[in-house]
Amino acid sequence: PSPSSTPTPSWLGASKQGGGQLTLLSALLADPESQQRFANDVLNGFFSGSSYTLDTTYTSPDRLLDSIYTGLVGADLADLVMPPAGWVPGLQRRNALREIPESVIADLHLDDHFLISCRQQASVRALPYAIDLSLVGYRSDLFAQAGISSPPATLDELRALAKQLTTPELSGFDPFGPGLRNTWLTLLGSYGGQLFTSDGKPQFDRDEGLKALEFIVGLVKDGSADPSKIPATGSPQLFFDKKAAMTLVSSTNWPALSAAGLAESSHLGLFAMPAAQQGKDPCVLQTGTLLAVSNQSQHPDVAFEFCHYALGASPLLAAARITSAVPARPDIVPGSDLALNRVLVQGLDDVKYAVMVPGGSPAWLDVDAVIESELMAAVTGKQPASASISNLSRVANDSLDHG
Repeated sequence: PSPSSTPTPSWLGASKQGGGQLTLLSALLADPESQQRFANDVLNGFFSGSSYTLDTTYTSPDRLLDSIYTGLVGADLADLVMPPAGWVPGLQRRNALREIPESVIADLHLDDHFLISCRQQASVRALPYAIDLSLVGYRSDLFAQAGISSPPATLDELRALAKQLTTPELSGFDPFGPGLRNTWLTLLGSYGGQLFTSDGKPQFDRDEGLKALEFIVGLVKDGSADPSKIPATGSPQLFFDKKAAMTLVSSTNWPALSAAGLAESSHLGLFAMPAAQQGKDPCVLQTGTLLAVSNQSQHPDVAFEFCHYALGASPLLAAARITSAVPARPDIVPGSDLALNRVLVQGLDDVKYAVMVPGGSPAWLDVDAVIESELMAAVTGKQPASASISNLSRVANDSLDHG
């Protein structure tokens, strides 16, 4: 053979050699109906005609990390794991994930923006699977009634509009529905900040992180956001209940938006969170679920082949229909029913601004466990915003020190 010929990857066709059971651990799908659709529309297509079978374990998002750690300790972590975006550095601190060969993604047409949270020290440790891109959703009908002709160009303008639209029955901006964490992360990006430095040390404790939190505190102080109006668990978010004029929404909210009668452009407008300063880039928050191969996998080549299959056009399209998530392959959206999801389409149009991604440090897993409570303490006036940021920084540094 020619010296320049490309070797055949060892994973190619691995599912047709031998046999056994592959295991999958996921918190992506919450209800049995979605899990069954996922099995029928996605999983079975890979295992039909193969001597391999799949045993899938679904858990809740709040139990996923414990399930992964338990598997690591017991040396029986599932072959395939679906962690949230941002977890790769923390899991790699425990040597949990196997490096994915570049050959697996070479022909998949993945958008590079979606690989930000998948690489660790120049190696691919996970693949983007079900991505959420969060934009500001606003009630375009309320904007029109108030004579507002265009979205805000800066954060100051957003805050002024929120105050203008606030009434006793309507919050101008709801930072609580999508979670204070997501709102703060998006604002951190709008102020030009980052969570961590390139070597994993906290960077959110600089001026940008404090300003992002103080912006939310300011919304509460001027009445545009009200913690006392947070709905009870299981109730619709304020925006979906038409009790907020603006909030962060992601593509996975599309079914709820449609059910609330907010799908049409006459009721729902979308824009990337504006920058703090005129002329700077806005921010789109990128979160979601990744697909990874465990370092303890007994069938790594079959797992790699499954990853390649799962991000193929037809299986990924089927999965996106179930999850309403943004597929990591924008090429499959045009001409499909995914194009009806306006948040998904607008998110892809603004994907160049989706540079704010959770993670970037092994310390993120420890910070993420306490971030919501620390932010809420500042927003409800229990402690200064500077104390919340300082506490989160202390958690990050302690995590890094302890390894």
